[in-house]
Amino acid sequence: MALTDLGRNVRRYMKLQKLSIPQLAEKSGLGTATLSNILNEKASPNSSSLIKISTALGVSFPELLSEIPKLKTLRFRTNTKLTAREIAERDQLEIDSAIWLKNYVSLEELTGKKSNYKLNKVVTKDPNEAAKEVRKIFNIKEDAPVYDIVSLIENAGIKLYLHDFNFQKTFGLSVNEEDGGPAIIVNNSESISVERKIFTIAHELGHLILHKTSFDGKFAEENDAEEKEADTFAAEFLMPEKAFIKQWEAHSGISWVDAVLQIKQYFGVSYKTVLYRLNSIVGDRFKSGYLYKEFARLYRIKYNHDLKNNYEPKPISEIVPALDEPEKLSPFSFNVERFERLVRLAYEQQKITISRAAEILNLSTMQMRERVAEWL
Repeated sequence: MALTDLGRNVRRYMKLQKLSIPQLAEKSGLGTATLSNILNEKASPNSSSLIKISTALGVSFPELLSEIPKLKTLRFRTNTKLTAREIAERDQLEIDSAIWLKNYVSLEELTGKKSNYKLNKVVTKDPNEAAKEVRKIFNIKEDAPVYDIVSLIENAGIKLYLHDFNFQKTFGLSVNEEDGGPAIIVNNSESISVERKIFTIAHELGHLILHKTSFDGKFAEENDAEEKEADTFAAEFLMPEKAFIKQWEAHSGISWVDAVLQIKQYFGVSYKTVLYRLNSIVGDRFKSGYLYKEFARLYRIKYNHDLKNNYEPKPISEIVPALDEPEKLSPFSFNVERFERLVRLAYEQQKITISRAAEILNLSTMQMRERVAEWL
């Protein structure tokens, strides 16, 4: 264990629990000078002090002493300054993602089920052309919605991780091949709609294809040009321009608000994605943000809702595939299953123990036994 890791671990858990040095000193019974030296990597504490710190922070000894994994090719961008707590959550997110990726690679090796990355041949830097190439590789018809983006991504050799970030200033991030990827990590907060998560996957896929040199492992502010290119890629991938125009013309006889809602349900995207697509087609005819504000105004008049707090009208869960099959729910699928399938396979092949499977899936032994019973 390096002093650097110990200091960072203590500082991270302090931020997560909003503890100052004096507060931790009071809880642990240690002096503020002693804690400052540990945090600043100037002193190596004895076992007694470590026990007091771990007890005060409510974490296990191994968690406090663990080596902090790093991702050399993590791409994390935000356009909003993070608070101290959010920085700690971000650091924890990197650790969780690194551990998850390490386990994923290990499971692929143990089971012999490595999935090769299939999108290396897409080299164009034009986001619209790149999206068209990817749709061809995925064998998606020109005017067809993307019904199961998760399966497409995983079958293309991209690892997918749904994880609650504990803050909403970032919807997703991605990791390149050098760290065991490519991988896409999506903010799985319950307050974020499935439609937003689908767009995030497509957006991060755009970064993986278009911006290979920006995966430097550094936390940085968003690059407006790169973000716009990734958005353009995602919009073309989820709603090809010709298909979008065809649907828009098909709904020309109803109100503008209802046309947006009908089209969002057809493509399985958010209403904001539809408005983004519409804005990209009409060009500079409207001032920035006009369509979003106008839609919100008209929606409030017609449906008496202000669309705040990430509200998504007519969500995917309400979509039925056909009028003669009303018992069926959405034709769109959003289930991440490959990682757990690898855990199950490794366990059934006796490559890992039940306790190791529980550790990988972040379950208790009792919960893991229940999961095994479900598998059977």
